[in-house]
Amino acid sequence: MGADPAVVPPISRLSEDCLYLNIWTPQPRVGARLPVMVWIHGGSNENGYAYEPNYRGGPLAREGVVIVTIAYRLGLLGFFAHPSLGSERDGAGAGGRQGLLDQIAALRWIRAHIAAFGGDPANVTVSGESAGGTDIALLAAMPQVRGLFARAIIESGYLAPDGVTSLPAARNFAARLFSPAITAEQLRALHWQEIVALQDRKLRGHFYTPVAPVPHRSQVPLLIGSNANEYRMYLPADEVGLHAALAKELRGLPLYRRRAVRRWTAQLGGDLASKVDAVSSGKAFHCPAARMAAATAAGGQTVHLYRFMRVRPGAHNLGAYHGAEIPYVFGTADDWLPASAQDAALAQQIQQYWLNFARTGRPEAAGLPRWPRSTSRTLAVLPIGGAAASDTSAKTALCRLLRP
Repeated sequence: MGADPAVVPPISRLSEDCLYLNIWTPQPRVGARLPVMVWIHGGSNENGYAYEPNYRGGPLAREGVVIVTIAYRLGLLGFFAHPSLGSERDGAGAGGRQGLLDQIAALRWIRAHIAAFGGDPANVTVSGESAGGTDIALLAAMPQVRGLFARAIIESGYLAPDGVTSLPAARNFAARLFSPAITAEQLRALHWQEIVALQDRKLRGHFYTPVAPVPHRSQVPLLIGSNANEYRMYLPADEVGLHAALAKELRGLPLYRRRAVRRWTAQLGGDLASKVDAVSSGKAFHCPAARMAAATAAGGQTVHLYRFMRVRPGAHNLGAYHGAEIPYVFGTADDWLPASAQDAALAQQIQQYWLNFARTGRPEAAGLPRWPRSTSRTLAVLPIGGAAASDTSAKTALCRLLRP
């Protein structure tokens, strides 16, 4: 998700004992009551880790907030819906979202203990990117987490309908691996290495999506957005592959809508990859984020919507790709791709928006470009790091055509 392999610490030992969190604080004393920002990492709910170099919280903590990054179970260990797991102590339906329960446990720990690190347990903002953002969208709609955080920031969360899994589908998948008759005790007796080996051997290409309803709206104030070219880095390099990728995106749509999307792409500038990226990024990220923003605003919560536009030096063929905003948010922009004075200024701007939102729920402040609130009728998209594209409005024809 953007870390430079040269700065990733070598992994010498793996363990199932993985539920840790990291805290950066500028004022480790009770009574400081500083805002708290909690980060949930991405990685398709299969990979990633809370101590990735791009997630170092020191630069943000120096601005007067407490930063927490949390770990949670991944892959089969965190998102496996075997029938025997649904009646465990965590409650009916726990199977398929053990990773979400880990995140809730971390938030409960933070509420109970963050004051000892100078944080305010009543002023917690959760933030996350990619699968971490998707998980936050689910958490923000769950009544059992009410009171654990006051605001949410979702960066490039995959909020399309296939970003979550129905319980029957998840259990059908589980049946491919283990007999329905196996008990929870027998599953727990397996060594974690056996489970991971099974995952690596049989399940390459499978996405570990939580068992939950499609996230509809947030119960707390929301800052949400995505990057201009989310899918560009995942697209095939050849023309045949690009045409196949576009056909896959349009599969399942009525014929008249498929034809309308192709007419829409024909009017776009740029090469074929740019056209396919516009459709793929719109379907998976831009349009679902806009729908969640509209639903949240209709529910009475404040919503701020953004589109990250900055194309870094050295990444021109990828555009503003998936995860490109992370080093700007954390102030680690000079760690892996060449950074300029423009990048440093942009990092400061983004950090101030995010920090202001965590402090007060309002990202704008003196000296920053105005960030208008969105309403259910008018979704105002703030372009960050570049000029707005003509299709940043949430009410574009493309979003209407791609709607499930």
